Amino acid sequence: MNVKVYVEGGGDRPELRTKCRRGFGAFFRKAGLVGRMPKIVAGGGRQKTYEKFCVAVAGATRDDFIVLLVDSEGPVADGPWAHLKNCDNWEEPAGELEENAHLMVQCMEAWFLADKDALASYFGDGFNKRSLPRRQDIENVPKRDVERQLKKATRRCKRKGTYHKSRHSFAVLAELSPDRVVAGSPHARRLVDTLLAKAS
Repeated sequence: MNVKVYVEGGGDRPELRTKCRRGFGAFFRKAGLVGRMPKIVAGGGRQKTYEKFCVAVAGATRDDFIVLLVDSEGPVADGPWAHLKNCDNWEEPAGELEENAHLMVQCMEAWFLADKDALASYFGDGFNKRSLPRRQDIENVPKRDVERQLKKATRRCKRKGTYHKSRHSFAVLAELSPDRVVAGSPHARRLVDTLLAKAS
């Protein structure tokens, strides 16, 4: 099975899209996909990612499994396609299943909260772990709070500086322990389990 993951991220800059692919690639390899890695497509903005996903689905063969991976932007009460219909007014492409849509709840940076040791190692001296929420259910941390708390925890880090999405997010992603992430995020577990089942 040829697996392709269309992931929200990377913007319009080629170097940032490369960082996005590398970050997710490192995370997926550590999750057990070495030797059967999906192709990662950095879709850029949210709407562009969905549009690229739809084009890929339209041209897919029986041997292709196409995945959409975007931030949920808020709490998730329904299945992924129902959530995306409500949140973005996106339609589920004909023939696609629930397992083709995946969400980072409530944003990719929420995954960082599951592995504070990786954050501390990456940012080094000055990192304040106590500024981050202690809760284990990372999907219930509001998106608006995640980046604010990351900035607070890193504001005294001289080596890397205060957290900045473009400069740090994908490098941090590459350092995370997938085991810790899936332990705190049911939607991340669902993503990893789906990729492991589909990748050949």
